[in-house]
Amino acid sequence: MLGLGAVVLASGLAYGLVPFLGLGNAWAAPAAAALGVLLAGIPLALLTYRLARQSADQVRMSQGGAGTGMARPLFMDLAEREWARARRYGSGAALVLIDVDRYARLRDARGTNAGDAVLAELLRQTAPTLRPADILTRYSETQMAVLLAQADATGALDVAERIRERAEQLEVKLESAAEGPQRLRVTVSAGVAHLRPAHLSLQALVDDAEDAVMAARQAGGNCVRAAPVDTARTRRTDIDRSEPRAQPRQDGSI
Repeated sequence: MLGLGAVVLASGLAYGLVPFLGLGNAWAAPAAAALGVLLAGIPLALLTYRLARQSADQVRMSQGGAGTGMARPLFMDLAEREWARARRYGSGAALVLIDVDRYARLRDARGTNAGDAVLAELLRQTAPTLRPADILTRYSETQMAVLLAQADATGALDVAERIRERAEQLEVKLESAAEGPQRLRVTVSAGVAHLRPAHLSLQALVDDAEDAVMAARQAGGNCVRAAPVDTARTRRTDIDRSEPRAQPRQDGSI
């Protein structure tokens, strides 16, 4: 459309430049064409810059999350845009929250670096399995989040289950000065919230996903739960997120 506009603008200027600039017929068309391309190129350059910036945000989100965790405000900003787009066009979206089971026990037994290593490896393993439009980040100390663009409820559950299975099979290498090389095994609880008419804000979608994660934890961990859930059971005041979430594995691993 911009290219067509440049041609039309150049044609009009070809006739207008002759009387005003005193150019001969031989120079009028080239000069008008150059000016038309220049004027049309300004909005084209702005559009290209905007698309490049959005792409860079997604790349930084993926790379930052896989290493040290992307800043939560950036994730929420991108998620807000996708939520608004999905609400406007009815394209569908879903939020998946992944919570590391027994994180407090892992942190106490192996140190804070062990928890960071587990989430970083899980993010690194998950990123290649997602589409470019999806947004992945470390969401909190114990969680990572995936915002799935143009996703239905079944597809979102499938993504969450694949992440759960991958986490169950994951072996995270950890170097310890006192104990030498170690291999950590963990499980995760996943909560899925698919965009519904009741989600009048992004926060409503987040709240549903958090309730679903809580339901997965109460079920013993290492499972997936989808919203809506019974909030009377999941939002209990006696639940402390710092406590272990599930029973120890039979093989004795963390």
